[in-house]
Amino acid sequence: MSATMKNALRISGALFLIAIVAWLYQLKEGLVLTNLQNSYSWGLYISGLAFFVGNAAGGLVLSSSIYLFGVKKLKPLAKLGALTAFANVTAAMLIVLPDIGKPIRLYNMLLHPNFMSPLVWDVIVLNLYAAVSALYLYILMLPDLTGPLARFAVKVADPAGFSETWARRIAPVALLFAIGIHVITAWIFSTQGARDWWFSPAMAPDFVSVAIGVGTAVVLLAAALAYGTGEKYQDAYQTLALIVFMAVCVHLFLMMNDLVIHAWFGDAETHRIMEIAWGDFAWAHIFEVVAPLAGAWLLLQERVRRSLPRLAASAGLLIVGVFVHRFLIMPAAYNNIPMTMTPLGLPGVHWSLPIASGRFFPGLSTFLDSYAYAPSFIEVVILLGIMAYAVFLVLLAIAKLPILAKEVS
Repeated sequence: MSATMKNALRISGALFLIAIVAWLYQLKEGLVLTNLQNSYSWGLYISGLAFFVGNAAGGLVLSSSIYLFGVKKLKPLAKLGALTAFANVTAAMLIVLPDIGKPIRLYNMLLHPNFMSPLVWDVIVLNLYAAVSALYLYILMLPDLTGPLARFAVKVADPAGFSETWARRIAPVALLFAIGIHVITAWIFSTQGARDWWFSPAMAPDFVSVAIGVGTAVVLLAAALAYGTGEKYQDAYQTLALIVFMAVCVHLFLMMNDLVIHAWFGDAETHRIMEIAWGDFAWAHIFEVVAPLAGAWLLLQERVRRSLPRLAASAGLLIVGVFVHRFLIMPAAYNNIPMTMTPLGLPGVHWSLPIASGRFFPGLSTFLDSYAYAPSFIEVVILLGIMAYAVFLVLLAIAKLPILAKEVS
């Protein structure tokens, strides 16, 4: 193991341990350590959930498509795609724990599940997706489980043929799970009828397109870091870059299409939501559009793909832009109080009803009709630590398991 790999493992592992300590402190003190309120109940943690799920979905879409559609040039990247899918889906499950406050509450969902709630579907599909991605990764690694790892291999006469056959058989199931995991995550938002900002049938296909774009970018970045940017894998990188660019274009089309329809046919309530989105958060929304598009376009350029710093910067720009997009799911939904009244029966006049913040601040009103949410230090530390966990898991697997192609292992 190289010194760089060891240092990366130490740093990512240390950040994850710090996040665990921060979470234990939050368990002791409660969700008061976050900046969430009664009126703003989902924040950075749930944004992280959507982000990790997207990364996971994109990774397995790529790996399963290699065997489903026979894209042989991408075959050396199949195990990396399945690995990043598993790392990100487990990160998505971890980020839910600090958001629910007390993990013991998960038992209520297991003992008394309400199948009318998409949250229950999401718990089921996250666990199934983790199992499918782990199984798919194992099948892909099977021919290379030799030496000390041989005791973990299924005893078959032709491991390579067995792996190829079952990879093809599982690929359609894996692809359906990869799409389904993001559709159900989108339904968690879009079925909340009281939040007009989310109440759109375009959210599910938009989530899928974002997932394919950012998940493929994550695999491209991991491959470039693992294999380098030499000539051997340039054809594969070009194909990945094209997938990223097309997925981002579809995402931007769906997003803008939804905005135009809401602006054209929306009522006063809808226009108020858009004023919040494109008024108070205008620069952030510009960044969420420009950054992914610029990053995807840069990855199409051969000179960028042949330079590791340029490729990493371009992929990083896209990934950051998508994370900002995930975060901006929240403000326009929560900064618009859905409880209104019509004073004196006046037509077309609606007043927002203030709701209790759930906190007491001396000298300030307990009630509010808007809230400028910003993540607390604890929220940021926990999210960064879980991001570090995903990086740590990928690095550790690359160091200990036959993930990379034999000629560069």
